[in-house]
This record gives sequence, structure tokens and C-alpha cells, in this order.
Amino acid sequence: MPKVLINDGIHPTGAKMLEDAGFEISQNHIPTDELHKSLPEYDAICVRSATKVRQDLIDQCPDLKIIARGGVGLDNIDVQYAKDKGIEVYNTPAASSRSVAELAMSHMMGLSRFLHKSNREMPAQGGDSFKALKKSYSKGMELEGRTLGIIGFGRIGQELAGIAFGMGMKVLGGFLRGRR
Repeated sequence: MPKVLINDGIHPTGAKMLEDAGFEISQNHIPTDELHKSLPEYDAICVRSATKVRQDLIDQCPDLKIIARGGVGLDNIDVQYAKDKGIEVYNTPAASSRSVAELAMSHMMGLSRFLHKSNREMPAQGGDSFKALKKSYSKGMELEGRTLGIIGFGRIGQELAGIAFGMGMKVLGGFLRGRR
């Protein structure tokens, strides 16, 4: 049974999928500077942002077959070196697109209703200035009917557009010149 070290955590659904596919998984976090001691026991490692898989670690793990990154970028992995050693490298470029789009929309909603100000000012001044603060925060606006410009219309931009359309917003999207 192939052994996988999940070093930076994984959602329970992902862990179950790996186990159901016949992998033996370990979710014990090992600090990067100590990985060289334990990683040779594994066939694969799954990391996120915290763990660095660099050339020196790869050299100390001759049986390593797969390096997987739960996330978009691969800057914490020496990708070309791993591939040159015959190790497959994977990432999950679409895994966080919806989460990031939802976060962006939640910030827009919060800004449109002055939540950032009210969360700071009410506890500090609400006892003395409640009515004035309440009146100033009531000037918020609805996002329905507003136009949202999205610069960079990749996975995240497209997810954000879908949320905005669902809220009745108009969407303008495009790529920066020189990109794509």
C-alpha cells in the first residue's frame, strides 16, 4: 500500500478519498528541517504553503514518487528538479477559487454597509454617540444594479462574476495587457 505524508493538513474529505483509493496516509506534521529523517519512508508527500520541498530534501528521498501541493502556486517546491529526478508534481489550481471569490464579495458587502467602521467605532464610541454613528452607518448601499469591474478574468474572476450576477450586479471583466 503506497504511503502518503500529508504534512500541512488536508480536509477530511480529501483524506477519505486517498484512503478509499488505497493509500495509507499519515497526517503528522513534521517541521521542514526534520523531514529528511521521516520522508524516505513515504512514496508521496502532500504539502500546502508551510512546507518547503527543495533540492536537498528531494536528494535525501530517493523513493519519493509524487509531490502534491494543496493550493495554486508551486513556489515552495523545486518543481523542475523534482521532475528531472522522475518525481511527479501536482497542485490544485482551482481548489480555492470559490473561497477567494466569496471572500472578495464578502469584503465588498461589508464595505458597502460600513461594517469595517462600525465594528471599530461602536465599541469605542457607541455609548456616547450611538445615534450619530447609527445614522452614519445607515447610508450603506445595495450592490444589486451596481457594476463590478473584474481585472483578471481567470478562475477566481469567473467565480466572482457568477456570484455578482446572482446578486443582480452588472459585470465587466478582462485581462491585463501582457497577461494571457
